[in-house]
Amino acid sequence: MDQLPVTPRPDPPPRFGVLQRARGHLMDLTPLKVSRDFRLLFFGHSVSNFGDEIVAVAIPYQVFKITGSTLAVGLLGLAALIPVFVFPIIGGTVADAVERRRLVTVTHALLAALSGLMAINALIRHPLLWPMYVFTFVAAGLYTFNRPALDTWPARLLDKELLPSSNALDAGFGTFAGLLGPVAAGFLLVVIRPAGVYLFDVATFLVAIGAFRLMHPSPPADEENEVSWAAVKDGFRFLKGKRNVQSVFLADLNAMIFGFPMALLPAVALHLAGGVEPAQVHYLGFLYAAPAAGAFIATLLSGRAKDVRRQGRAIMLSIVVWGAAIVVFGLSHVLWLSLLMLAIAGAGDMVSGIFRISIIQAAVEDRYRGRLEGIGMAVWATGPSLGDVESGVVATLTTPAISIVSGGLVTIVGIGVLRWFAPGFWRYDARHPTP
Repeated sequence: MDQLPVTPRPDPPPRFGVLQRARGHLMDLTPLKVSRDFRLLFFGHSVSNFGDEIVAVAIPYQVFKITGSTLAVGLLGLAALIPVFVFPIIGGTVADAVERRRLVTVTHALLAALSGLMAINALIRHPLLWPMYVFTFVAAGLYTFNRPALDTWPARLLDKELLPSSNALDAGFGTFAGLLGPVAAGFLLVVIRPAGVYLFDVATFLVAIGAFRLMHPSPPADEENEVSWAAVKDGFRFLKGKRNVQSVFLADLNAMIFGFPMALLPAVALHLAGGVEPAQVHYLGFLYAAPAAGAFIATLLSGRAKDVRRQGRAIMLSIVVWGAAIVVFGLSHVLWLSLLMLAIAGAGDMVSGIFRISIIQAAVEDRYRGRLEGIGMAVWATGPSLGDVESGVVATLTTPAISIVSGGLVTIVGIGVLRWFAPGFWRYDARHPTP
């Protein structure tokens, strides 16, 4: 009797060791490996960002050195307020209508010229004060004008599955530059003085321009796109009925307004230091650095971000973690716990940010993408300012602790309301992106 054929047993699935599994959670470098244009974009953007972080220290340093007034330094923020809100919306419209390589080349050249003029002002015997406010206004405008084109460009260079990884790379280096830039600025201001710092910034812009010019041209997705007020309104009109995109903006506004009480950190530092002012200064520096440290760690461990399908759910859960960490922070009376909670909040913010940008990049049509990113930038720039006002008012009426704890709780409740308002956002599937 013939024997029945034996079906071969399938090979067992590969078993990965602990180190291999851990390596899979580290930052995913695949976007840098698969796209030459993305490598050039990432390099140029990163170099210019590092120069921006250094100049962000040099300008207030010079203003304070000239005036000795903290109010004069604070007015720099007022000078940047209108450009940060208005220019991204205009820049997004322009990004959708013109060739992007030419756009970012021109704007970076203008930024380099501005820093060159600031170097000349720093070299004169008594530097003038008013150019520093003009520089802040124009530079903030050009920087935010640029961002929609730069932030949405990767969506033209990479498969949508790699967008979370590319956003983590960009955010990771941006956070690293935010940590290292101020330290480097302190060193450079002593060694090469403000004039040298501005010339260093010029050099970073020239390097970035060189990288951008090596990229392939990136013409508009729709030749009918134009730069006009009608095009701006068209971007806002696109938002109508787009619950997923609306939810991206609402989720961030909810967290930034209620869940990030940066204006209260000086009061918290004084409380943690037991009312001792010298210790307060040291504690305050740690408190400001903790969210950035948590965000940086989150990017280092972002290797699995590309595998997350339910990106709306990831945003909502990360904001719940963020809000819960802020509640514990508000209840904390010891430094180590306060720093840990701020770091967790910063990590939650970063995770949320990676997927917020990924949804905009993947779900929005290319011909609208710049405008929607510009609207998003305006929203994300407004949220922290409103949050400072909210936390300050509540703290004045009650106490800083009550303001922080209630803000964290409202952040969590706000996500519950968003879950009810946009149930589709909870089910959003990155494999089938819909706005």
